[in-house]
Amino acid sequence: MTDPSLESIARAQDRTILIVEQLSTKVSERIEHTDAWRERTDLILMGDGNGRKGHNVRLDRLEQKIAAQMWVIRALGGGLIALLLKTLADVL
Repeated sequence: MTDPSLESIARAQDRTILIVEQLSTKVSERIEHTDAWRERTDLILMGDGNGRKGHNVRLDRLEQKIAAQMWVIRALGGGLIALLLKTLADVL
């Protein structure tokens, strides 16, 4: 006959092993879910590499376009001011 305290220790170990196995399964599932989410996020931000641009590239292109437009607006504004000053000088 086995000692009752040994039996209770064995039952406690069995429960602990079962809990650890369940937690390991849940952690593995969470890791897989997180990896899939990270891949989707990378595709959205960086693009797929096959011609589909990500948000980072699109945002960079928009910033470049705005910078070019600002250069044109400033150049036109400067030309307009110069023309206005020339006109004022001719009138006076």
